[in-house]
Amino acid sequence: MSIDPIAAAVAGLLAAQLMEAPTYLQRAAGLGLRQDIFAEGGAILRVPRRYRRLAGWAGHALLAVVIVLLYATFFQAVAHNDHLAWWGMLAGAIHGVIGGIVVGAWPDLHPDMPDPVPAPGVFYRHYGRRDVVEFVVGHLWFGLTAGVLYALLHANLPFSAAL
Repeated sequence: MSIDPIAAAVAGLLAAQLMEAPTYLQRAAGLGLRQDIFAEGGAILRVPRRYRRLAGWAGHALLAVVIVLLYATFFQAVAHNDHLAWWGMLAGAIHGVIGGIVVGAWPDLHPDMPDPVPAPGVFYRHYGRRDVVEFVVGHLWFGLTAGVLYALLHANLPFSAAL
């Protein structure tokens, strides 16, 4: 069975949006989340403030496509393209651990956006419990949705491969 790059790209784009939607909904509701991955991404790319969130969104979407292509390789090699919801959650957990360490390892990855913000720390722990939980759950949710969507969109996999 081969990797389906179109299915991986679509799954990555959709999973990335579903991953970040709860964060932005909580921010809009005033629930105190401080992480803003789209603003961070645009600031990292040194895009003018006016376009930071748009550029960050595009960068996050592109990165998600690459990550789901890696997931697809993992799904084929380890999971034999079966039970991809569960394997996706495992991949999401690994992805989250790596991402959580990266967030804390390079505090200068968080330049002014649009105001100076403190370094978030590992897993955004300097931002508070809600940010940590959202970061961890977001990566598990990304893996789950990426696995299910990839299985459902793959040209040669039965729908049963999703669960």
